[in-house]
Amino acid sequence: MRKMLFILSSKAGKTEFDISKKDIEKIYKKKDLEENIKIIKTSYKNHAIDAANNFIEKYKDLKKTIIVGGGDGSLNEICNVIYQKDLKNTSLGLIPMGTGNDFSKNFSYKNFKVESLLNLRDEKIDLIKVNDKVGINVLSLGFDTVVLEKAYEYLNKKPNLGKKAYILGVFKAMKYLSYKDLSFEILDKDNKKIKFEDKFLLAAICNGGFYGSGFNPAPSAKIDDGILNLVYAKKLPSLLLPSLIIRYKFGLLENSKYLDEIKVKKGKIKSKENILANIDGEIFKSKEIHFEILENSLTRTYFDRK
Repeated sequence: MRKMLFILSSKAGKTEFDISKKDIEKIYKKKDLEENIKIIKTSYKNHAIDAANNFIEKYKDLKKTIIVGGGDGSLNEICNVIYQKDLKNTSLGLIPMGTGNDFSKNFSYKNFKVESLLNLRDEKIDLIKVNDKVGINVLSLGFDTVVLEKAYEYLNKKPNLGKKAYILGVFKAMKYLSYKDLSFEILDKDNKKIKFEDKFLLAAICNGGFYGSGFNPAPSAKIDDGILNLVYAKKLPSLLLPSLIIRYKFGLLENSKYLDEIKVKKGKIKSKENILANIDGEIFKSKEIHFEILENSLTRTYFDRK
């Protein structure tokens, strides 16, 4: 059996699953496999990163798996450790115990239970390279990142708000509504170069189809098709904003002159001022964002339900 590290985030919202260290230990002990696993619950900043680094270093040349019990932010942290340290021998799994759990919505966890952790399968998936980091789900910028920023403010004050924080974030972000002058240079799925610039409310580069606690702007996005779905919203009359948000949430891009989608391989986004953006919920600022698909670069471990 492969070596396994379980990282249970102490900050996870646990709105869908609540699996403890004892639960995991119990099922592996029944199979006399407890020597193959290590379980940590994070207790300080960057604890997950430190644990992943140490685990990869200890079993450098062996096939191994890190399973994150947390949300998209924790998943992104460990994804970057694996990308930097050992894509060849280390796979990544997820127990969705976060607040939004958007990446997990690309799959079915309907029949998942703790015993499923004994039935592991692997598959190759794509990543998004963003400047000098990688993301596993979505890179987005503009209004939706302001929403995320405000949601985090609510969650810091009242962690029990859970997904309600994102709804409150939308209303608060409306007060800070602004449009950014952005220029795009992209290479589409057919390797055609496209350039355009305009005033934009937001843009999302999607590997997975969901983000922002359930928004589904790119229903056709697949994490293993070698393509990114670029979805963007141009400047529009304020009265139309609520209907645009609804369209954006449910991926209703058709027949809207303010929403559009392009399937791309790579690209560059530039602005004269800092762009507020996030990758898998990790907020950053930059005047220039380079992105590209890293096809079949990460091994995802999932749980066979049979």
